[in-house]
Amino acid sequence: MTNPKKLELIHALQLHENVLHAEEQAIQAKDIDTIEDVSIQKDRTLEILVQAKEVLDSEGIDVSNLQEDINRIILKQEKNTELFRALHIQDSNKKSQSELKQSPLQNRLRKAYRQ
Repeated sequence: MTNPKKLELIHALQLHENVLHAEEQAIQAKDIDTIEDVSIQKDRTLEILVQAKEVLDSEGIDVSNLQEDINRIILKQEKNTELFRALHIQDSNKKSQSELKQSPLQNRLRKAYRQ
């Protein structure tokens, strides 16, 4: 039978992975509002995950059999980071192209009001 505290970590891993999946979908849909909402959820689930892991560490409970799950979640987070970075770069390029089509005065005004 699995230790109840270890089960908490397993559930926290699953919850965090679900949120990462939602984040990936939001990034692919380029839905900034949803990305922001999911980011807040991700912070919460990460906190739950860290707390569950700290409890197990403090009690000396071995979680090496969960390392594959942990690695999968880390890779999913890295993938989401790269997807978001690509989305941000793509969005920045679109803005730059649209600014090129405007007059120099319009560009200067736009830049002045952004800061």
